[in-house]
Parts: sequence; structure tokens; C-alpha cells
Amino acid sequence: MAVARGGLIHACSAFNSIYFDYDPRLRRYMREPDPDCFATVSVGGTLPVLPAGAFVRLTRGSRELWGEVAAVLGAAADVDEDGWTGAARSGAPAEADQDRQRVVIDTDVFGPLSASESIERGRWLRPGGGLENGQLLGPVPSSWGDISARDQIGSFAAYLAGPARALLDLGPLPRWLTSDSTGVSNADVARSIRTAVECLAQIMATAPGLRAWDLYARPAAEAASFSASATFQEVQRAVCRPAPGNRARYSALWPLLDALVREGEHYDGLTGVAGAALAIDANLALADVTTSRQLPDGIDLRVDDLWQHAGIWRAQRLPVDDVLRELDPLTPAGIGFMESRDSRVGDPAPPAPSAESGEAERGASRVTVLHIDDELIVLSVAVSKADLTGGRLRLTHAVLDLLPPGDLILQLHHDGSPHTDDGAEQHVRRHQDTIQVVSWPIAVPPGLHLTVAAARAGRRLVATSLRLANPVDVAGFGTVNWEFDEALFCLGAGLDTSQGTQQSWQPWAPSVARGTWRPAVAALEHLIVEALKRDGDRGLADSRQLDGRRLTATLFGPDVRSAALLWTIIHTCEDMAVLGLLTQSPGLSRGPDVFTWWPSTPEAKEARASAEWRDGGSGPPLSRRWIRPQRRRLPPEQRPSLKAQLDYARWRVEVEGVDADTELPPGTTFVHGHLKGSGPGKPWHRHVPQDLEGNSGNG
Repeated sequence: MAVARGGLIHACSAFNSIYFDYDPRLRRYMREPDPDCFATVSVGGTLPVLPAGAFVRLTRGSRELWGEVAAVLGAAADVDEDGWTGAARSGAPAEADQDRQRVVIDTDVFGPLSASESIERGRWLRPGGGLENGQLLGPVPSSWGDISARDQIGSFAAYLAGPARALLDLGPLPRWLTSDSTGVSNADVARSIRTAVECLAQIMATAPGLRAWDLYARPAAEAASFSASATFQEVQRAVCRPAPGNRARYSALWPLLDALVREGEHYDGLTGVAGAALAIDANLALADVTTSRQLPDGIDLRVDDLWQHAGIWRAQRLPVDDVLRELDPLTPAGIGFMESRDSRVGDPAPPAPSAESGEAERGASRVTVLHIDDELIVLSVAVSKADLTGGRLRLTHAVLDLLPPGDLILQLHHDGSPHTDDGAEQHVRRHQDTIQVVSWPIAVPPGLHLTVAAARAGRRLVATSLRLANPVDVAGFGTVNWEFDEALFCLGAGLDTSQGTQQSWQPWAPSVARGTWRPAVAALEHLIVEALKRDGDRGLADSRQLDGRRLTATLFGPDVRSAALLWTIIHTCEDMAVLGLLTQSPGLSRGPDVFTWWPSTPEAKEARASAEWRDGGSGPPLSRRWIRPQRRRLPPEQRPSLKAQLDYARWRVEVEGVDADTELPPGTTFVHGHLKGSGPGKPWHRHVPQDLEGNSGNG
């Protein structure tokens, strides 16, 4: 399919290909859509909202040409030919009517052009004709509601659910939803389309013979040929070059590639779908160089923005700070946009501690990044005895610089704390790499693990501890009921660190927002549950419930109004509902869905079962204590064991069949699926259902 469509396919176009029956042999859609539902672009007119996958009519008076949007990219003007761009562009929100975008149009998806259509396409493609190199250039238009121009899946879903909804009559979606499709709201249709496209994006990311980048897929053979080209060698030399003074350099790929291709003998620019495919190839080749550690000595390279100019990459000399050290280099975290606000994010890491400070460093609080994206950061903090005594919470300079300057608000919930003021807001102030004047509950043990989250646009930190399912008895101390760091606990309690506590807690690997849709963030789950318990509306059997908007305001404050953050919370709650941690039900009068937490009382179990039966729920819930099998990056100079390689191969065959690619990517190992704290388990690809006694199933 990708080959037939010019060598590049977006997840939204993949949805179209299936839904409207694209024939790769004939290279055309077999179902004839109604052109009245197409987005109309007139010569000299303003651009409408044109997400990837949208059908387009290019009109010039009474003449018209049909096409499909194959790619949508940011096209900021202030970029040099060598790709240099200011840090502020990397990861910045797309501002309607201010920022520019590049919309790549594929005019071949409806079959061979007639003679008159070929002439019309020639008119559009000529200089000044409106379709420069097969692309529409213009300001970013206002999108639908809270959907960002960067959110191509959300924009595509709103397009099909709104102005192009009649197109859906050509396929089965109305019949899936209800026998009377006129009674289905646009929100229901958009949610169904979004789910389907996200599923296709995941399939594309693991399909044999394809290479996926963001929401695009390329034939693997074509992507590999670019990696061996002289053009890529020039790209690598330009992108891997830091700025003077050990400052980070940000390189935008589209202008750089355009300049390099311009120097060739047969220059025609980055034209149409082929130009977008070349940009994806460049990203994939840079990703391979980064993950295989084939970079020049002393260089840290990472992608920072996926949308602007088909990708902006960040190069800096080592060492890097705490946030970057914990972050996957293929995480588009928008560090440049942060740096533009006079923060110290991305500055070189401080020098290593001296021998004299080694003992003090060993007993210091430990900060681990669990999730970071352009809207949100989630951390795990193991709090040392010294910080508990001094009323401090260490977050590191790099993390504090993600937040606006000035004092902050901390909302701390210690799970099971008897204090009546637990969960109350505390006004705290910054000092170096910590926040101070923190009032800790008496029950807090040294080494306590806190999950801490903050919206990067707000001043509120929300933190919670987590009670252990099975409390730990420690000789010489007593019973510990909360997750904790063993080494810090023993140091703070004055115990022999060699005796151990049989506490095997490990933080999650950092998760990231890959692509322009907002994924669920597992690290938020404890915070969401505590927010519902604390501030949710009381329901049946002492349950607590809130919709996504009110829950977001409860967590991060009513002043934070970010659509991307809202969808992160909603998708996380939806994931929790699938896992059985919450229940999800429609709101009143077609309002937003409501998420409900239930206590573990017999009355609540009975009320929950009745509510789930009414809402059509069935089947046993899954368990978030089950850690998904996954690939994990290894430290430099380490290699996966033979057993890890064999188990990974077995897992891929079980997931994808005998034709799966079973070789571990360089620099990674395989982590088995297992119950949290129980050690490695069988490498099954599905979640393990849990029965009422908590025993795992067979996968």
C-alpha cells in the first residue's frame, strides 16, 4: 500500500485506504466519494483546515482537481539553508493565523488523470500557480474546538465527524455505531475514528517491511537505501554539529534537505509526496545513528520536534543535564521551546561529585523522570531523611526550570495518612534544586517514593505516595506500608544495608508522547485515583466521580486550560477503565464522559457490578500491576544477554507470526511481561487478567 501511494502513507491515509477501498494495483479508490464533502481550496484563497487524510478540491473558476492530503508539516520562515533554527521554534504550539504550514497534496489517489485534469494540475504546479512543488503553503488555520493543528489524528477525526460526515456512508462505520446513524453525535463518531486511526498507527509501527516515524510509514527497503546515500552523510554532518560555546544547535530537516537536493544535478526540490518521503527517510536514518551510538564522540543528538519542518533535531556536547540524561533521545520533548524562556534546561550537567561528597550524594534524594512531553512532566522522587527533616523536596534544577518562575503550590497526598490536612495546598518556594517549606506528614518513612506531576504551564505540583499491597516488615524498624527506596530507607533508619528489606520497587522507564495524538500516561494513575478520592463527587456506595475537564482542573488548577493536557488525562482514564481501575460512563445530556473510582467494600463491589451491567461492560478487569513486555535502552557499552535475545524473538513471533523481525535493535534489551515486584515472568504479549484473588491468568 505504501509503495502504491508514492512510498509514504500517513495513519489517516491508511484509514482512508481501508475504509474507501483503495486498490494498490490500480492505484485508486474504488468507492466514489461525494466531492461536495471535500475541503475546497481556491486559487489565491485562504487555507481551510486540511488535516492529513482530508480529501481536497483544488478549484480555479469552473475547473477543479481532486487530491488527498498526504502530509502536514510546520513551515516556519526564520530558518537558514543549513537547517539552523532558533530554539523557540522547536516544540512551540501552533498558533492559528500566525505560524505557517506546508500541506502536501497527492493528486494521483483517484486514478490516472484525464487530459483536462493533467492540464489543470500543470496550471497549479507552475510558479505562482498555488501548488508549489505539490504543496500548499500558508498560515495555520483555526482548527475545530480545542484541537491543535499539530494533532493530525484529532483534526482528521473532527473533519470526518463534521463537514465530511456524509463520506462515512460509503463504509461500515454508521452500522457499527447504531442502526440509526442520525442519532449518533459528532463526538461519538470522532472518538471511533480516532481510536481506529490510533490502532492503525500502532500496526504500522510494527508491520514487517515498513519503517514508521511519527504517524508516517515508509517501505523499509527504500528507507534503508537513503541511509547509505551521500545526501545522508551531509545531513548527518550538519545536524550533529553543536553551536559555539557548547550551546545546543537546532536543525530543521526540510530546509536542510532542500538545500542539499538543490545542489544536485537534477534539482526539482522536495516535490510532492516524494519530498515528504525523503524527509521521513532522513529522520529514520538519524534515529538509527542515534540508537546505535554511531555519533561523533562527545555529541548528544536527539529529536526535539516532529511537526515543524518534518523534524527538528538537537545537538549538544556531553554531558547533559538530569532531564535529558533520563530521556529517550527519540522523545520529541520540545526542549528548545523551554530554553527560549530563559531556562537552564539543556545546560551541561554539573561536575561529578568528589570523593569527599560521595557519602552525602549516596544519601541524597533521587529523582527519576517517568514521563515528559510539551505539556506535562511526571517524576518519581525517593525522599531522603535529610530532606524530610529539612522540609524539602528535591526536583533538580532541570525539572524546576520546566515550570514558570516564582513560588509554587504543592498538593501532597500521603496515602493513608491520618492527618486531616492531608491533601491541602502548601505554598512552597524554590531554592537551588529543591522546593522548601514542605510540611511532611509524621508517618513518612525515609526513602518514601512519591509520584509528582506538574503541567508545564502552571504552578501547581501534585504529589502522592502509594501504599504497598503487602506491607514490609523490617527488623529493627517495624512495618513499612508505602513504596520506598531500599538504600535510602536503610541509611535513614540506621540499618545495615546488607540485610535488605525484600523491597524490589523499580521506576517505570520514561514514557513519551510519540506522534501528535496524546497517549495515556501510566505514571499518572495513582495521582488520578487520589484526586478522585479527594475531590470527586460522591456517588453510589461512597464512590467518587469526575469528568475529564474537572479532573484536569483538580490535578493542575483551574487556570491551566490546555486541550493537549486534557486529552492526556482523558486517555489515561480511558486506559484505566479498560484495566478495571476506574469505570467510565456517559455524561448527562451527551456531556463529557464521567470516570468513577470505587472503594473496596462489598457494597461498592455490588453497586459497581450493577453499574457496569447497565453500561454494557463485561469481562474481568486487567491489572496495572502487570508490566507490559517492552524493549528498553541499555547503558553505553552494555549488550543484551543471549536469553533476552531469544525471548524477544519468541515474543515477536507470538505477536506478529513467523515473518516477524526478531532481532533486537542495537543498544536495547527485552523486559519480560511480569507483575510489578514479582520479577521476570513469561514474555506474553497480552496483559494478564486478574481474578478476584489476584492470581494471574495464562496470558
